[in-house]
Amino acid sequence: MLSPMTPLRRRTLLLTIASLAAVVLALSMALVTLSLASGGSEDEAIRPDAEAVLTPLGMEIENPPNPVLGADDKYHLAYEITIVNQTPSQVTIDQVQPRAGGEPFGAPLEGAELESLLRVNGGGGPAIPGGGSALLFMDVTYDPGVATPKLLTHGFNLALSDPPQADQEFNFIGVPTRVGQRRAIEVAPPLRGPGWVAANGCCSPINAHRGATLSIDGTVRVPERFAIDFVQLNADDRLFEGPIDLLSSYAYFGEEIHSATAGKVVGLQDGLPEQTPGALPTGETIQTAGGNHLVIRIDKGHYAFYAHMQPGSLRVGLGDRVRTGQVLGLLGNSGNTDGPHLHFHIMDGPSPLQSNGLPFVYSKFTGQGRVTDEAALVSGEVTPIDRDSLAGEFRDRMPLGLQVVDFGD
Repeated sequence: MLSPMTPLRRRTLLLTIASLAAVVLALSMALVTLSLASGGSEDEAIRPDAEAVLTPLGMEIENPPNPVLGADDKYHLAYEITIVNQTPSQVTIDQVQPRAGGEPFGAPLEGAELESLLRVNGGGGPAIPGGGSALLFMDVTYDPGVATPKLLTHGFNLALSDPPQADQEFNFIGVPTRVGQRRAIEVAPPLRGPGWVAANGCCSPINAHRGATLSIDGTVRVPERFAIDFVQLNADDRLFEGPIDLLSSYAYFGEEIHSATAGKVVGLQDGLPEQTPGALPTGETIQTAGGNHLVIRIDKGHYAFYAHMQPGSLRVGLGDRVRTGQVLGLLGNSGNTDGPHLHFHIMDGPSPLQSNGLPFVYSKFTGQGRVTDEAALVSGEVTPIDRDSLAGEFRDRMPLGLQVVDFGD
């Protein structure tokens, strides 16, 4: 039996291994290439042992991405990389380059953009402390004329930033993930009329939805990966007029919510009270966070979630069959919310907590621009809008974050 290793011996061993790895890497990187066809398997993404690099970070992608065509006419692959620092040294990620078919795929992630998408668990950053962990929120984009790869790998540039190993660099290719080939499900608009803002929408930076990784019973889920909070501007481009804490100040409070698909009601909550707008409530639990809501099974593997509805407004019951366009209830402010809105997303299971968010596109809508100042929006000021950004007629597209859309009659 091996004798216990003291902390000092353990640290010395780890630093020695890291140093040896850096030497091996420096000698071999000029000769290392990764030839990976776009139709390759994950096994083919693993380099020969002779070329392998010992790295300070261990990384994994739990949920393979599925492409969705956004209103920017780009395909988006949104996914998360779980990162664990396996050394006592602080590590900084300098660059991440997605790769497909042995070549770079999309733009590299670096600098301020990389820092904005890296969430170090426990706070701090951008460096990941020794023994610490983080999540990196990826949004890889590519043009419609480019084939969707079946497999992605990633090139990483890392650096140890603790003395005496400061500035020691690691460069390697790895962390493979399959890429789904199924088209995003098409749904109809759940609301009617102009001026709806896709708040907290896809795909970056990290927002209340994108960053909502929930550890439920020990398993991390990302149910809100593509979720949208719909709020409506009035004719003066204001979210509300009057006191911020009165529901009557929000003209769209009580708007009808329409079923985006046909399906069967498999989950609901009713009877929770309206919250006072202007601030998040206290005392909410994960069970009441969605407020009064509906879950509708579309087909095997696709479920629609409608949240924060008015109490007593649900017009369907458990087990009911619904048709596309049918009125389901009224837009409210119940649950974990600081203002009236419809939270809508598609998920892979019937549980709003124990599921993962899936991409979806709306059959048609008109883009009316994009909000350029979110602070003005939520404060009730006249909201600045870039009328040329994401404007025009769209079919089979996902609205992007802060896009203003007209869903028509």
